Amino acid sequence: MSISAARLADIAISGGSVLDCHPIGRRGVSIGRLKPRAVAIATFACAACVASGVGADPVDTSSPLAQYRLDTGHSGVTFDVTNAWHSSLTMRFSRIGAELDGFEGVASGRVMVTIDATSLEANAPFVTGIVEGGGMLDVMHYPDIRFVSTRLVRTGPLSCLLTGDLTIRTTTRPVTLAVTFDADPHAPPGTRQTLAFSADGHFSRSAFGLTNWSSAVGDDVHMSIRAEFVRERADP
Repeated sequence: MSISAARLADIAISGGSVLDCHPIGRRGVSIGRLKPRAVAIATFACAACVASGVGADPVDTSSPLAQYRLDTGHSGVTFDVTNAWHSSLTMRFSRIGAELDGFEGVASGRVMVTIDATSLEANAPFVTGIVEGGGMLDVMHYPDIRFVSTRLVRTGPLSCLLTGDLTIRTTTRPVTLAVTFDADPHAPPGTRQTLAFSADGHFSRSAFGLTNWSSAVGDDVHMSIRAEFVRERADP
């Protein structure tokens, strides 16, 4: 898959990357280690961004994959928004799940991410209940925030754009995520001891119908993701 520099300049980055895997304890789901299918996207994305430059051919993903587990101490997802009380109001989601479906190459793989909205914690304690309440996320009726990717484009040796559909409550909007990988550009994907990345982007909360408290809380939401996977063992 190739893309020109001019085309890349036209792509608007409006959201942050999503590749975390994390136990969703509220539902009793325990994910002690990443399934090969789930780690394939992290391995592939690193291979796509590291093993070749912008415009290179799709990477062969038929070779055996190593298994990795999420390092929860170095991983997390946050939403930041300006407001009248703090210079920045930060909300962190501590429980996230992710999986990959139909992964066959650069354009055909699909990343599906679920954020447990009930795991939200704000840096201003009184805000947590407000954001979880019926006037905002309404987590009692809509406990999940979902992202399903539709496109992956390499933009450099260690960077990609991941585009997909973000669903909050009942509204779905397209979001493009800017991803930067931490990786040894000379190491094959299966030999790395860690697979780590960070991602940043923005979306409009009013685009998802979250318009309450507009006089005190900004509309632009900065989404930031940091994920680090630790290698456990190679598949036989």
